[in-house]
Amino acid sequence: IRALLQQRMRRTEKNVFGPPSPMAGNKGPVSDYLVGKTLTLRFDNGVAVDYRFDAIDKLRWRHSGDSTWHDERYEAWESAPGVVMFGHLVTGAPNHDCYKLVADFDHGLATCIHGTIGSQYIANEAQAETWFGVIEMNGITPPQYRRHHFTDELVGRAVTWNYSPGLTSMHLYTTPHSLSWIIFGESGAGGMEWSGPASYVKIRDELYLAYWLEEACNGTLGTILVNLRTMHDCGIGYHCGRDGLRLSAMGAHARHAGRYDIAKYYRLKA
Repeated sequence: IRALLQQRMRRTEKNVFGPPSPMAGNKGPVSDYLVGKTLTLRFDNGVAVDYRFDAIDKLRWRHSGDSTWHDERYEAWESAPGVVMFGHLVTGAPNHDCYKLVADFDHGLATCIHGTIGSQYIANEAQAETWFGVIEMNGITPPQYRRHHFTDELVGRAVTWNYSPGLTSMHLYTTPHSLSWIIFGESGAGGMEWSGPASYVKIRDELYLAYWLEEACNGTLGTILVNLRTMHDCGIGYHCGRDGLRLSAMGAHARHAGRYDIAKYYRLKA
């Protein structure tokens, strides 16, 4: 049993920001923005996480109040000035948890997409929840009431994402709570359209955090930080498959592919 556990641990370590996948062919450069920083991300649901960033790919974390620090491998990208996305697994968590985080150091705000493996339907299907909170560290005064927030500003847009040569997907931001996507074939023709649960968070003007769940498919939780000014994203994929638990970078160039004002059907009206 011990040998099996060690084997699985090595497999997971290899799959945490290991060799790049085709989904990361056009990813941006890894950022050293966090290196040397010590901070706490405090979320409104009561979770608070202390961080120490020791290197460009190594961090330590603990839940505030705990005495034990955990070492994790991570990657980070600065999508816009002062806005950093990073992610890591959560050692010892019961559901193979991961944290995918966006930290806005100019405004003292943070958002976490908390991913877990296993649903009531499929054992290796990812689930997600969104936490809003603030950054606590020297030199930052976090706001008391302001937070990143859910938005429907992306709803109705179609955007193509080119991850690497031969791999392009069109995202259709169809409703405030779902996303559809089409993978283009070698001939350039679109294939089948898939749809899954999603959510959209506004970080800044033209900068949005989105996640989607590939239910009853491969169980993946995809998370991207979409910059509509640079037409580029950074992101993290999370799933459990034949090769074990995987946390991997994503990155693509984007092009607008049309827009329809469907959001008006979802907005509350007095």
